[in-house]
Amino acid sequence: MKKFMLGLLSGIAVSGFLVAAASAQESVKIGGIYSLSGPAAPFGVPERDIVEALAAKVNKEGGLNGKKVEVIFCDDQTNPTEAARCATKLIRQDRVVAITGSTIGTGTLALMPIAAANEVPVLAPVGTITVTSKDNKFWPWVFRTAPSDTLIISAIMERGVFQPKHKRVAIMYQEDAYGEAGMKQAKKLSEERNIEIVSAVGAPLNAIDLTAAATNIRNSKPDVVLLKTSAPALGAAFVRAAKQVGIEAPIIGTGSLNQRPFLDAAGPAGEGIQIVSIGNWDDPSERQKELGEVIVAAGKTPKGYAELIGSTGILAAFEAAKRVQGDITGPKIRDALETICDYKDTYLDGNLCYSKDQHEGVFEDTLITVEIRDGKFKTVK
Repeated sequence: MKKFMLGLLSGIAVSGFLVAAASAQESVKIGGIYSLSGPAAPFGVPERDIVEALAAKVNKEGGLNGKKVEVIFCDDQTNPTEAARCATKLIRQDRVVAITGSTIGTGTLALMPIAAANEVPVLAPVGTITVTSKDNKFWPWVFRTAPSDTLIISAIMERGVFQPKHKRVAIMYQEDAYGEAGMKQAKKLSEERNIEIVSAVGAPLNAIDLTAAATNIRNSKPDVVLLKTSAPALGAAFVRAAKQVGIEAPIIGTGSLNQRPFLDAAGPAGEGIQIVSIGNWDDPSERQKELGEVIVAAGKTPKGYAELIGSTGILAAFEAAKRVQGDITGPKIRDALETICDYKDTYLDGNLCYSKDQHEGVFEDTLITVEIRDGKFKTVK
């Protein structure tokens, strides 16, 4: 009887282990840290929506190697402290094997040490230059899914700022890691061309009245103004103030402003502003039209840049998971991400490419210039 009970208990234990192991393989848990509230919400909500839609799509098609995808979202409230808290919760409680996010660069920088310490790779939809610096101890665990600001600022300067008649440049930037790093990069490139930076004015993400900032820039008499902000409300507040105080110099914005909330909030003051970005919902490419169909099928309306970089991150995570043999773990996804190059199955008008030496992912072949005309984005050929 005793031998029978021991055998039975042993069988139950083995059976329980096998059930637990099988259960662990039934789904792939991925965390999504987005700004669903706060100043970056117009960006974070569409990121969340497209990730949700693509997860539903891949599950309908059979999942990842037969495993269901489960995306668990956390609102970082456009706050780096909350982004770090979200990472801790998703990793320790929800046991995610990868994270997409945060919506803002400072949020990504805050969560990365936590993710790296727990060997969870992060697909970062941000342009903030310092996020993928190899000086960061967490570098092996972060993969960028948006154009780096090094790339975008260089394109902006070459396409719009460095014109023969532009000798004096003013910069309006948001006061965080994204804005400050971009401002410094623009200054560096300008100095190399002997172009004078006549003013560089910062404002917090939640600023709503930029009359003083616009007046400061107007008084510096620039030939061109670089608008370095990712928050639609902040960017729109500046262009409205610029119109009000009489800034006549052309304004060139960075990629994150290529979205409907900025267009709506800027109103007539946005007319003529150029933006170097990816994608254009008012004149979509064939790949972007396909993404639009996914968004509409999910009952949503395309908003802009956010869906493109949000979709790129989750699709990269899916592809890496498909390349994993056996159990899907954070370290295995990290290693698989470094094998993804010349990858065309995203909605970008370029290819995604990572390697063991670089984690940037998105390059110049994705960039276009758009200009606001009659309340719409027009692609500048």
